[in-house]
Amino acid sequence: MLSILVHAQSLRWVFPATALLSAAPIHITVWTAARLLTFPLPRRVYRAVDDLLYATYQRYVLFFMHCYTGAEIYTYGDTDTITDEKENAIFICNHQSTMDWIVANVFALQHGSLGHVRYVIKDGLKYFPLYGFYFKQHDCIYVRRGNFSKDCMEKQVRRLAKRNEPVWMVIFPEGTRFNPTNKEFIQKARTLAEKKGISPMDHVLPPKIGALQVCLEHMREHVAFIYDVTIAFGNTVNSSGQRIEAPGMPEFLMQTSPEIHLNIEKIKVTDVPGDMEKLQTWLDNQYQKKDKLLSHFYSVDKDKAGRFPGQANRLQITLAQTLPVAIFYNGCLCLMLSNPVTRSMYWKVSLFGTLLGCIWMSFRSQA
Repeated sequence: MLSILVHAQSLRWVFPATALLSAAPIHITVWTAARLLTFPLPRRVYRAVDDLLYATYQRYVLFFMHCYTGAEIYTYGDTDTITDEKENAIFICNHQSTMDWIVANVFALQHGSLGHVRYVIKDGLKYFPLYGFYFKQHDCIYVRRGNFSKDCMEKQVRRLAKRNEPVWMVIFPEGTRFNPTNKEFIQKARTLAEKKGISPMDHVLPPKIGALQVCLEHMREHVAFIYDVTIAFGNTVNSSGQRIEAPGMPEFLMQTSPEIHLNIEKIKVTDVPGDMEKLQTWLDNQYQKKDKLLSHFYSVDKDKAGRFPGQANRLQITLAQTLPVAIFYNGCLCLMLSNPVTRSMYWKVSLFGTLLGCIWMSFRSQA
């Protein structure tokens, strides 16, 4: 009996993962229809509709990541900045898991800016079935890890700034995920930091300014704030008190009432230097602060462990914010699969949409 329960617990991620992937053809179909209907209209109409559709799907993601798991989210630091006020911003955070982009969605939702989120993400994701293509249409920016092209990214950022539309740009300055079990890679990062004259860090990787610099150069007049968020996940310490790898999306979905801890620092863009060297120093200092915060979180001192310094505040995502879209996507899926004609269309969108999307993306430039 116990083994059955353990097996059932391990499969908790299968239903939501299947549901989210199954919604892709539906989302692409609705997006394509919206794109065609708004084609004769001013471009800003399409952008507004696209933002609405993007926010709708991301609420569906949050339904599973928060409501399905019963996740508990705690905020520290500048918690009074979590309001419904819409504003243009850059969001930077430490990168350790495939859950990090969802944390950015949680934060944007509280500001009423979920549809305005744009990610700077690694080039390999552009071939992800259907979504790789769609994220590009939503003005997410693909960058090559280890071969960053400033010119390519500048073209895309200038286009965003020129349109003067609402935007939340999400950047992971470390460029790759921090995995505490990859000792060799961490040691290389520490050696590199020492060569640059930076104090080696234990819980984050040395940040790169490339994407942030481009965004600040071309969006300084458009973006008001930078949100620097430090993320830590509960249950990421083993029995020996050592930090372990943060949960990815499947692992997170298998947990019951998982915890996410967020330390928030809201910074005026006018307080961030524009000079390249000064910007690198500023960003290095921000990550030094992150390392200290995470050292507190992973401290062996029981009074510090499992939390950031300061007052913890519970962040709530209500069913009213996510359940309606869950009903919409699941209802559409049931309707499409219940009829031979729509079922055939569903599988054709899945197959040919993926194929055409990958072909299209193979000819598109990236930074």
